[in-house]
Amino acid sequence: MINDIDIWLERLTSLYRSQIRHAANNEGIQPVHVEILQYLSICNRYSNTAQALSEYLGQTKGSISQSLKLLEKDGYIERNQCPDDKRVTRLYLTPKAKASVKRIANSLMPNLGEAKEASDALKSLLMEWQLKNSHQGFGQCQSCRFNRSLPNGKFQCGLTGEPLTKVEVKQICREHEFHSQS
Repeated sequence: MINDIDIWLERLTSLYRSQIRHAANNEGIQPVHVEILQYLSICNRYSNTAQALSEYLGQTKGSISQSLKLLEKDGYIERNQCPDDKRVTRLYLTPKAKASVKRIANSLMPNLGEAKEASDALKSLLMEWQLKNSHQGFGQCQSCRFNRSLPNGKFQCGLTGEPLTKVEVKQICREHEFHSQS
C-alpha cells in the first residue's frame, strides 16, 4: 500500500532525476557523469575511490571504470596513487569539474538555506531506510558513531584515529554508521 512518504519521495526522486538530466545536457556530459562528479564533490578522503563510487551508485566496476576513463580524458578528474597504500588510486576533481559541479548545484535545488527541519527529516528517513534494508555507509561523518568531538573543538575519526577538519565532518564516508547501529 502506498503511503504519503512513498508518494512524496517518488515525486522528489523523479524531479531530481529530471534536473540531473537537464544539468547533464547543459554540461555536455551524461547523467551518470553528473552523479560521479557530485559524489566526488561530497565524499571524504577515505571514499574517493572507484570501488566506493561503484558501491555508492550501485553500478558495476566496469561501468564506473568506463565513465572514469571518459571523465579523465575530458579533464574532469585526476587519478593519484595513494601515498600510504600504493594499491589504492584516489580520484580528485579538477578545477573544470569543480566549476561544473557548482553550476549543476545551482541548477538542481532551490536555495533553502539550512532548512534544519527538512534536513533532520531526510536524515531520519535515510537512517530508517538503511537500517531496515541492512545498508550501511555513505552518511555524513558528523552523524557517524565513529566521529569524535574533541575538547579543543576539533574532530577525530574513531575508526582510523585520524583528525578530521570541520569540512570533512560534513562530507560523506563509505564507512559511516549511524549511532544506533551496532
